[in-house]
Amino acid sequence: MLLEVSFVLAIAAGVAYLFWMMLRNASQKIGAQFTKLADRFDLELTQPAAQLAGFNRPEPFVHGRYRDREISISVPGKGLQNTRQIETTLKIEVAEKNFSFQMTASGLLGGLRQRDSGGMPRCKSVETAFDGALDVRTDNDDRLIQLLDAPQREKILTLIKQSKGTIYLRGGVLAFAKIGLIAKDAERKLFEEAVEFFMDLAERIEA
Repeated sequence: MLLEVSFVLAIAAGVAYLFWMMLRNASQKIGAQFTKLADRFDLELTQPAAQLAGFNRPEPFVHGRYRDREISISVPGKGLQNTRQIETTLKIEVAEKNFSFQMTASGLLGGLRQRDSGGMPRCKSVETAFDGALDVRTDNDDRLIQLLDAPQREKILTLIKQSKGTIYLRGGVLAFAKIGLIAKDAERKLFEEAVEFFMDLAERIEA
């Protein structure tokens, strides 16, 4: 009996160790990507310490100023609509608090994401392909249509198609939220491109 118990405990310990190693390796990959983001945009990197003997590893985040704007890339504590779907979110300061919009892909997931759009009505632009692919909500149709010329619509459509993410402007914050963590070069590069695009878009919003 003692031998059987020891065998079970050894298996449990082995499984726990493998799980710990997986968590550590995943955390190191994410940390490396956030370090590259911090270096790319000259931002401050915060890497919270591991907890519970390394079984709880809070995600890193970067924050600071880039192109004279406050910026952060982080992982909020809760998932999409309080689910377990973790999002990575880019936020950029915009000097505009009286204009809001939210854009995501059309379909079931897009509908779930639009539940937090504050009841804003759907907006139709002047481009059928754009309207069909995206679910766009705003509190000012005319201003949004004027803001999004053809190059802007193409960039937004490409970004959302690639990421399955959401773009929104609310309360003076321009944001991009994508399900998942930044663990690979391709994911980091997508956020790097989003930062530059959002900086340009913020200038257009304030113009």
